[in-house]
Amino acid sequence: MPSDTMKTWTRILLGLSLSSVALAGPLQPAHISADARWLLHLDVEALLATTVGQTLAREAIEPKMSEVAAALKFHLGYDFDWRRIRSLTLYGSEYGGPERLRGVLLVDTDLDLAAGFAAALQKQAALGHAQDGDLQLLEDGPQPLYCIKEDLYIALQPGAPAIVGKARRTTLKARSVLVGGAPNLNAAPALAALAGAGRGEFLLVAAEGFSDAAPDAPQARVLKMAEALRFSLTESHDQVQASLALTARTPETALQMQQVVQGMTALVALSQVENPDLQKLIRGLQVAVADRRLQLTLSLPAAEVAQKIVEDQRRKRGQNTASPQP
Repeated sequence: MPSDTMKTWTRILLGLSLSSVALAGPLQPAHISADARWLLHLDVEALLATTVGQTLAREAIEPKMSEVAAALKFHLGYDFDWRRIRSLTLYGSEYGGPERLRGVLLVDTDLDLAAGFAAALQKQAALGHAQDGDLQLLEDGPQPLYCIKEDLYIALQPGAPAIVGKARRTTLKARSVLVGGAPNLNAAPALAALAGAGRGEFLLVAAEGFSDAAPDAPQARVLKMAEALRFSLTESHDQVQASLALTARTPETALQMQQVVQGMTALVALSQVENPDLQKLIRGLQVAVADRRLQLTLSLPAAEVAQKIVEDQRRKRGQNTASPQP
């Protein structure tokens, strides 16, 4: 059984691999498999250039990542700086619930992750768990493959993003796209068109073929009627702008979707009259239809969004939300 120290650095490695999803340069279609049906991309560099991103980094990300960095330094002597993560892209080819969402995470960074894993393996061996430890080196060489607790796979390759996956099969498949010449998103024009990077976008979500997998709840009715979606967040001219485009099968279906959205927002507005924040969101929401596309847009002052982040994080820490912003 691993010692307490072993358990500690194993949790650190798990946190390093998974918590960074909340963080990612521009989307690279050549890095994504051609059979991807959904993707999420977060551009860290663009995010940190915004008011909202700087606030999020200070209030939420930095406190957590500083703990991870301190633990990695203490246990492994490894210097970790989350700001050296350039991009994170999560994508997959299946729907149908958590057990089938076997997606992979691409971590684009210039951190020497191989050095970190080498230090972890050495520490594990020193504690007498070289063969039965939580971290195992499955493939050695210039493209090493690691496994943590037989549940998380990490593939590293020079000059390409690191790959983190819950299944060995999908992790190796993603590696074949990056370094083996397997078909990438440039061979899938439908999703590639949705995933095209817009100016200043720091968050992008694109998906297609999800209608059958959407829940039957009334709130998901619009998704059941759509063939594809594209969601993005930007910050420009002191405004945070959210944009959601849903592609319908026909222009008539797009009009029906518009009516559903308008009906739902009217119902929420009537039932939540004492919620000023929600009322403001509803008033600012714009809904339009163009051919088969339903477009929803919302713009909010960046300063207000940043203040909400401060209040939310301080509430979680039990601090006075009325205290001045540092």
